Amino acid sequence: MVDHSTDATIASWLRQHGTLARFDLELVLCQILDCSRAHILTNPHRSLSQPELDQLERWSDQLYNHVPIAYLCGNQEFWGLRLTVDHRVLVPRPDTETLVEQALECIDTLTRIRSAETTLTLLDLGTGSGAIALALASERPDTQVHACDFSLDSLAVAHENSRLLRLPVTFHHSDWFTDIAQSFDLIVSNPPYIAPDDPHLDLLGAEPAHALIADDNGLADLRRICEQAGALLHSDGWLLLEHGYDQGPAVRSLLAENGFIDVQSRRDLGGNERVTWGQKPSDQALSAHE
Repeated sequence: MVDHSTDATIASWLRQHGTLARFDLELVLCQILDCSRAHILTNPHRSLSQPELDQLERWSDQLYNHVPIAYLCGNQEFWGLRLTVDHRVLVPRPDTETLVEQALECIDTLTRIRSAETTLTLLDLGTGSGAIALALASERPDTQVHACDFSLDSLAVAHENSRLLRLPVTFHHSDWFTDIAQSFDLIVSNPPYIAPDDPHLDLLGAEPAHALIADDNGLADLRRICEQAGALLHSDGWLLLEHGYDQGPAVRSLLAENGFIDVQSRRDLGGNERVTWGQKPSDQALSAHE
């Protein structure tokens, strides 16, 4: 806790919490002091009032307990969009932007091979905060973007983000494909892929476990999606999956085993295989093998 016997300043408070991430501490200061990060950096000797100190201590206590800074601030930046987030949804990570990047490339390819009159339909499986669906809607307003989640709490957050950002997305309450009745040109998903015994979960206890943990060494939901997605994809459609840093080979195998072709993986900014995708064969290709 802060030593209240001496005058507290921005600099002294930062020093006293030096074991926490400096960037998170600066964001907390910006939020509570209602100022810019530049102000924090250029005014280290600014005095902190007792009410400010009390609130800073409450927030720093939560940071020590691994509560994401995004939950404290109530928002998270993703793909240039300011998303509302709280304990009902997973905090969108920068690595997931790799999935959006690859999805946009696949959409460009589909746009070239589909007729000019065709409107592409996209589905974000397990949308959570709506981050992926809304990023795609912001980049490709010429498409129809759908998103689903089995959690009504998560869907409420995604609906609110869609409303605030004025980005149209059609939402469905569905456990993966269970209550999805139409087909799509592109399906994307960032499903749970952390194994139940993964030690990293100790740092993620504040986030919803259903969005993180999957059985079978983290592959259970990835397997289910690979097995079922083909039935809801149009000919030449794509399935794109985010996964763990060491799951690329397993996901490539799952896609190939379920009939997908041109299976590839893409690395994130950290150099880890993060996204793997495959294409449903065209009707002509399927006929040739019958």
